[in-house]
Amino acid sequence: MKETAIPGTWSRAVSAWFTVLMLCIAQVVSTIDRGMLALVVDPVRQDLGITDLQIAILQGFAFSFLYVIAGIAMGLIADVVNRKRLLMAGIAVWSAATLASGLAETFGHLFAARLFIGIGEAVLAPCAVTMIADLFPVSRRGKPMALYVFGSMIAFGVGSVITGFILEAAPQGMFDGIGFLEGRAPWRIAFILAGGFGLVLAAGFVPVKEPVRAEEKVIKGGSNSLRDSIRAMSGNLQIYVPFYLALALFGVGISVVFYWGPVMMTRVFDYPVDQVSKMLGLGHIAWAVAGVVVAGVVTDLVARRKGPVGLIGVAAAISLLGIPTGLAVLAGNGTTAVVLLSGVTFASAIFGSAMLSVVAEIAPQRTRGLATALYAFFMTLIGASSGPLLVAYVTEQIFRSDAAVGLSIAFVGTIAFGACAMSALIAARNLRAWTDRQPEATDAATAPAS
Repeated sequence: MKETAIPGTWSRAVSAWFTVLMLCIAQVVSTIDRGMLALVVDPVRQDLGITDLQIAILQGFAFSFLYVIAGIAMGLIADVVNRKRLLMAGIAVWSAATLASGLAETFGHLFAARLFIGIGEAVLAPCAVTMIADLFPVSRRGKPMALYVFGSMIAFGVGSVITGFILEAAPQGMFDGIGFLEGRAPWRIAFILAGGFGLVLAAGFVPVKEPVRAEEKVIKGGSNSLRDSIRAMSGNLQIYVPFYLALALFGVGISVVFYWGPVMMTRVFDYPVDQVSKMLGLGHIAWAVAGVVVAGVVTDLVARRKGPVGLIGVAAAISLLGIPTGLAVLAGNGTTAVVLLSGVTFASAIFGSAMLSVVAEIAPQRTRGLATALYAFFMTLIGASSGPLLVAYVTEQIFRSDAAVGLSIAFVGTIAFGACAMSALIAARNLRAWTDRQPEATDAATAPAS
């Protein structure tokens, strides 16, 4: 007998995918806003009269300090409040701070703006990941999660192309006649326009519907209380500690490539900053498209066959692909270097899709937002903060030459990606041992939601 469509199923599917699309766009905008500084390092240094170390502080600590602190609070809040409204408020805050970055006159001004970007963006991951987890069962979560991650992957490319265009067009007078932009430095115009677009995006979430919260997890609490959920997490530290350590180490690896790669291209291969932005932008876009396609297929396939354990194994394997991206300084020419540097987007798309799916699956119901906030905490606090600082330190204190930034990227990146793979494998082994002792806990990992 031919099956008939369940009333409302099609409309629910459209609504679910519209939500994912909006979350993807929010991810694009947030990643551009936090990462744009990496594309204009030298112009900002010259304009504000600051050093590489201060730039590293702005890229890492200034953003991550309140990002990680607010992230924990926002993760807990996202578990109990309307996530759509919380997300709209967060977008408005980080967008206003991005706009303010373009108006900064001192290191202190820019530092304060980066702090507020961190506060606003701390809302995104806990809201987005838990919303997607409530909209799709684990067996069909790979593609929507990959699309969400795709936002962060394509963002650097899109941001690079747009920033490169602005840096090239502004000196030619394209923004003359626009009162609040006229006469401003090109890098300032880029920040102001990005912030303005974000404010518009916040209003675009009005038609998004708040998903109904679902409970279908591998590691469950004894009840739906926050206390029992946290107890369930703390009782499985042998899984969570190496899992989050792997996230932190991967964050170190990708941050040194993303944040210092453009600088290496200007200092080592002598490319002008506007050309570097456009070249890397196109490279990141191409690798992001490939990454999201592979990630969607691979994560769904592995999730059905191996569950969360298999997904962590995928992340361990893909982290090793990050090593060549940090070795771009050894490329014989600038084109090859761009291909290698932008290749980090491919690895990040698959790694992020796999590990975010795991977070949504193994965390007890009342701690999913918290678990996702911890994901951002470790990726940012140790990754986005430590990575740039380590490269700056190695460049200034060990190699003692600005031109050695590429060697610093290679040194820090190789160690971080390699250690990430080992830590992820330990987490996978421990999760497998736990599920072997409690086979009934694997049911939620493989069965679709009813």
